[in-house]
Amino acid sequence: MESLPRIDFVELHDLDRTPAVLRTLHTESIALIYKLTNAAREYSVPLALALRLGADHRIVDLCAGSGGPLPLIQRRLHGEGVHTQVTLTDLVPNVRAFQRVQAANRSALPDCCSVDFEPSSVDATDCRVEGTRTIYGAFHHFPPALARRMLQNAVDTRSPMVVVDTKRSFLYVLLFPFLTTLAVLLSAPFQRNPLPRYLLRLVLTYLVPVLPFMMFLDSVVSFLRMYGRAELRRMVDGLDNTESFTWKIGVVPGFTGAQYLIGIPRA
Repeated sequence: MESLPRIDFVELHDLDRTPAVLRTLHTESIALIYKLTNAAREYSVPLALALRLGADHRIVDLCAGSGGPLPLIQRRLHGEGVHTQVTLTDLVPNVRAFQRVQAANRSALPDCCSVDFEPSSVDATDCRVEGTRTIYGAFHHFPPALARRMLQNAVDTRSPMVVVDTKRSFLYVLLFPFLTTLAVLLSAPFQRNPLPRYLLRLVLTYLVPVLPFMMFLDSVVSFLRMYGRAELRRMVDGLDNTESFTWKIGVVPGFTGAQYLIGIPRA
């Protein structure tokens, strides 16, 4: 599937007319799936590599949704003796979710590993927050022009960049949508939400199965939108002053198929 062109469809939760509460319920489900699949085990590898190569231990997580996998990655890295300070950001920040993540990590980690968040909108293509930029599971949402702009902004500001998504594979297109949809169906009763939203989640999962449908369709579209390694290489080769960065592209072996692009400023 690497040889096939990327197909740029639109995911339901990206649509402006999708109600905000539906987007929140969807991204909360994704955050739970990261936890259930222990995605941090593989997703932490590219960030750990970037830190060894000299990336800043201040981490600016772009497109963090309802928290994403980075707080789990931070805990895993802490267990390996690597300490980070994380700032969660998003174009439409879910402040309540960020506050819950902040409180959970504050109780689980010592002061050497902090989590805070930017309550105002942060454009991933024009970020002004200092630190190593990460984007987990969301790079494929950006069409090529915007994806290049995000990387160019990192180069222009000499900010280390870590992009992690799933590799483009027929196996993942055929298998993962069913697994993620099953996870939504099984996990809904165990989601921690205020009572009105908890009841709404149950209704939209079992009585009117909007959330499972949304997860299945968006999962299929996501895997069709993933960038291949050759596409990522062409993208970074076309950046202005790309030679001022060291770029690494690869895949972490394992269940999640974590594909990464790492950019580190040269001294």
